[in-house]
Formats: sequence, structure tokens, C-alpha cells
Amino acid sequence: MKMAALCSEFGDLAQIKKQLISVISLCKERGLLHSAKWASELAFSLDPLPKDDLPPTPPFTEEDAQDLDALTLAKSYFDLKEYDRAAYFLKGCCSQKAYFLYMYSRYLSGEKKKDDETVDSLGPLEKGQVRNEALRELRVELSKKHTARELDGFTLYLYGVVLRKLDLLKEAVEVFVEAIQALPLHWGAWLELSNLITNIEMLKSLSLPDCWIKDFFMAHMYTELQMIKEALQKYQNLIEAGFSKSTYIISQIAVAYHNIRDIDQALALFNELREHDPYRIDNMDTFSNLLYVKSMKPELSYLAHNLVEIDKYRVETCCVIGKQ
Repeated sequence: MKMAALCSEFGDLAQIKKQLISVISLCKERGLLHSAKWASELAFSLDPLPKDDLPPTPPFTEEDAQDLDALTLAKSYFDLKEYDRAAYFLKGCCSQKAYFLYMYSRYLSGEKKKDDETVDSLGPLEKGQVRNEALRELRVELSKKHTARELDGFTLYLYGVVLRKLDLLKEAVEVFVEAIQALPLHWGAWLELSNLITNIEMLKSLSLPDCWIKDFFMAHMYTELQMIKEALQKYQNLIEAGFSKSTYIISQIAVAYHNIRDIDQALALFNELREHDPYRIDNMDTFSNLLYVKSMKPELSYLAHNLVEIDKYRVETCCVIGKQ
């Protein structure tokens, strides 16, 4: 996409900010915290909106009113990771929001049990055999709703996750594309889709909506497919279009430079990122690779101590400690 077309598409940054604020709320209500975090970081990089320009709250249906008490109770259990308990109180609810949280609670319950069983298992063979026992049931139920065209953008996303976990990858790609078309602003669906795209031909064959978020996705995909020149151009276009304060974009450009072994550029960007967001742990394992390659031992040691103080059990922290 040429710069002129991109600028015209991104002309109304206030409108994009409104869309982000709306989708943050929708994701939080459904426990989709990583998607809410991504949208929140992007929204933070844009100028605040005047009070009168803030987006209205989503319409509240009769079904929402009927399920309100059960949903409020179940969400409190969900937030405390009591997934089976949340699902129990949501069973029989009829609103789209309650149905998503009901199915998502069952999915996460299965994932938690699988993780617990994996920790308890004795050897690598047994470990590899541990499965999320909820997946097949969820697939049957979601498949019926899908055939009846009763799934919204969020439940389509969950259906795609279930299919991917069952290694039904072709079906998963189709459903993720459907989820994106139904709800283009849900970054989680784009990210799940990106994990299934293996080459540029496959990427070009997908029927994706022409929405501003597609440029973020294409930049991400170019990085994943090692098309670094194209990725850097996309990110530069996004910066010039009004996203210059986005820490997400700074981190992605740093990762892109890391991937082409432009160590000095990548280091400069990671240091800039740390100034803007000193408690950030995302991508710090990549930063530590660069410090290790440059034999910057004092800086690597400082980074490791700093991350341990923030969150000693995060995967990225363990990676950084391992390089000391």
C-alpha cells in the first residue's frame, strides 16, 4: 500500500481511538486480556479524546439484562481462575456475551487441567500425551452453532482456537478469517491467524477486510516471514501516519532489526523502549540476545536483576537469567 493511501485510511486518528476504546471494553468483558492489552497500548499512543467524543457504551439487549446477574457473578469467578465454577453459573444463559464466557471458561478449565497434569507427569512420553479433554466437546457444540450461523466474532475466534488445538489447521484458518471479517478490531484473531500462515502465497490468498488494523497485521507477518525490508517500510508508514508514540511499533522494529542482525540499531531501539516502558517484560528475551552477542555482561546482569524484581517466573525472565 502506498503512503498516500495509508495516510488517507489513517486520516481520522480520533475515529481509530474510539474504535480502540470500544474494543478494549469488549475484550475485557470477555476475559481476553492480551487483546485488551494490545489495544490499550495502541490507544495510549494516540491523543486523548474530549469527553463528548468518547464512544457510547454498546447497546444493552433484553438477553443481556436477563443474564446480567449470572454474568457478573461468573466473571468474578473467572477473574480468579475458577473456570469450572464460572461455567456452572453461565450454563443456560442466552446472551452472546454470556455464551462466549461460558465456552471460554470451559476451554480454559481444560487448559489449566492439562497444564497441571503435565507438571505432575513423570516423563517426556507421558507429557506429550496430555490433552485438553474439553476440546472435542467444545468443537462439537461450536460446530453446530457455526453451521446455524449463530457465532459472533468472539465465539468464531474461540472456535478457531479449538480447531487449531485439535490440529485441524485448514479449518482453523478459515474460521479465523471469518472471525476477523466479523470483528476486524480483535487483535487476538489476527495473531492466531498469523501463527498458521507459512508463506507469502498463503498470506496473499486470504480474504481479509480492508481495515487500518490490517497494516499492523501485514507488518507483523512480513517480520514472521523474514521479509524485513517490507516489514520496516510498513512500520515506518504507520509511524508517519500517527503512531510514532506506539511502544508496540518500537518493539516490533527492534525485533525486525534483531532478525537481520543489525545489532546496533536493535540495541538503540530496545534502550529507547526501556526508557518509555521500564517495567516491560515483553521482548526482553530478544534484547538479552543482543546484549549477549555484544558481550555486554554488566548490562545483561542489570537486565536480569531488573526483570527478577518485576516478575521472576515469567518465561522471558528465565530466558534472560539463562544467558548470564
